[in-house]
Amino acid sequence: MEIVSSTGLDGLPWPELLPDRNPVLVFPTHPTRLPLPDDGWAGCDTAHTFPADPQPGWSAVIVGTQLTIHRPGGAAWFDGEITATREWHRRVRDQHTLLLITGAFTSAFDLRPAAAAGRLLLLTTPVRHTHSP
Repeated sequence: MEIVSSTGLDGLPWPELLPDRNPVLVFPTHPTRLPLPDDGWAGCDTAHTFPADPQPGWSAVIVGTQLTIHRPGGAAWFDGEITATREWHRRVRDQHTLLLITGAFTSAFDLRPAAAAGRLLLLTTPVRHTHSP
């Protein structure tokens, strides 16, 4: 069994697999990662269409445990370590896309209430996975 230590505390993202095994990365609210509406973020009311095609201009690269996500224009939206299971990494390599989830929550404990209140934002980005964990 693999242990995943991140719970979103301290603003750190955590990986999840949806029931259909699609990989997602959940990002609690953080002042350095504000989702800009013009960048292609969609609200929960459109979630039934996800995973959508990747948003233009977005890109992600995973090298081992290091993840870098760039928003349109090339500015880094996230650059840091993630802790994920082997299955999550395999699914990312197979899918070549990653669904990002953010919104008005600060930890895993706040996610469900934020989702129930419709306060989540979603975006799909292409991802290149360059190293197997």
